[in-house]
Amino acid sequence: MNNKNNKSKIFSSSSSSSSSTSSSDDTLDVDTNALQQLASSCLNRNCVCTRRLTNGCYNEIHLLQFDSGPDCIARLSRDLTHPVEKFESEVATMKYIAQNTNIKVPKVYDWDCTVNNPIKTPYILMERLPGQHLYRVWDKLTFEEKKCILSQMVDILLELWTKCQFEEIGCLYMDSVTSTFQIGPIIDLMFYIEGRNSIPSFTGPFRRLQELVYALIQKEKFFFEIHGAQELMEKWKLDHIKATSEVANTIKKLDLLQSKLSKIFDESIDQKPFVLIHGDFDAQNILVEHSVNNEIKIVGIIDWEFSRTGTLWNLCKYPIWIQKSVDIDVIVGNQPESCENQKLRDFFYNEMVTKLGDISGQMLKIKDQDLRIIKLEDMFTYMIHTFTTLQGLLLTFFNRYGLEVDNIHFDDPIIDFFWENITKVQIPSKETIMYLLSKDGLCLDRKKHVPCLYMIASVYYELKSNGYNFSWKQASTIAFHMQESKDKESSNNPTVSDANISLSDSGV
Repeated sequence: MNNKNNKSKIFSSSSSSSSSTSSSDDTLDVDTNALQQLASSCLNRNCVCTRRLTNGCYNEIHLLQFDSGPDCIARLSRDLTHPVEKFESEVATMKYIAQNTNIKVPKVYDWDCTVNNPIKTPYILMERLPGQHLYRVWDKLTFEEKKCILSQMVDILLELWTKCQFEEIGCLYMDSVTSTFQIGPIIDLMFYIEGRNSIPSFTGPFRRLQELVYALIQKEKFFFEIHGAQELMEKWKLDHIKATSEVANTIKKLDLLQSKLSKIFDESIDQKPFVLIHGDFDAQNILVEHSVNNEIKIVGIIDWEFSRTGTLWNLCKYPIWIQKSVDIDVIVGNQPESCENQKLRDFFYNEMVTKLGDISGQMLKIKDQDLRIIKLEDMFTYMIHTFTTLQGLLLTFFNRYGLEVDNIHFDDPIIDFFWENITKVQIPSKETIMYLLSKDGLCLDRKKHVPCLYMIASVYYELKSNGYNFSWKQASTIAFHMQESKDKESSNNPTVSDANISLSDSGV
């Protein structure tokens, strides 16, 4: 029936809904007999056993075994709020990839996007591909094997770039009558979950990436104009006047952000052709195995839900497990970053340039130096936010980039990381600074006078701005002195006002 209707932490944190285990013990009440009968009917083989493999946020994965022939995968939807188009697009995408590229994807045997079926839940029956998930074996691979995998990943990106080009941004669909493919509306959680489906909005296709981001911001504006004040009154106990004022100010910031999008999405980033982008091209969706020659091979790419077309900007990014560390200890120099990861990033970059051309290398470099689009994606693409969370993200964004949203990038990774939380501080005189550094630790009670990391970062930035070339550790020593002096002043004069920056002992 083709119905139209640490590194381990890095890997686990990026697990997709369909392959990761849900934190909840709640599972679907599946009629396994009905599922076996359905599979037997669809594949013309006798299904003798079913077993639940994973229980994710949106899907459950069941393994179906038969008395003859290969196994089959049943992916059952746990969330009935997904629109019909989500299933239609995912099936169309896998069929398009299978027909137009050499990328191995699961063959779809049957699907139904409704509950009007024997198992009473939307499902996809698909081929079970061989191999292991990459995240399970990556740490066991040799350096050369890791390079081999990265090279094959670039080959897959090249296939998408050269064989899956389109004129619009949207999701892929297939006409059931003509079996032709076309670009249609985008399926994005931001458009329809947690009450957003009740708000009319344009979901594509879009002519530019900027138009898509504009539409996502517009959706949040409309949603919080209706529901924002209620959230603030119920959750934060604000009165109606204050809550309404907070919402109005945030809507103004969203208006401002929309008016500045053209400064972020310039022609070097937002241009045709648009290419098919996997919704989660990550280690849990890459299957690998060793060949007869003991060479590691990518044998399949799974989980194509939420895939859509996008720009080369969207296509070009380092795999998350080799991206630059955001660990504070690495950034401030307390511990070195993995030398292997640095080498793997260099290798991946060179492979991209060799196979996709210089423009792909330019995109990777721009992404390292311009985080504005990534921060917009954090706000409006990857996850649904409460009003107060979105309010905080907007504040951080404008603190970093200003009202004109001009890109700000520092060659210094410490300043770049802390920039939106750096404030003006008054550092001691040169004589005091040199004295403190020569007597490091002798005159300070570090258990009692502990500045927060933002304070140390602000001191670090002010030192750099005044021509000092001090390390994070040296800036910390000076910050401890400043905190000690402030604490003594406060204890001697309780009415003294707070300084320009919070000096609490909390971390980031």
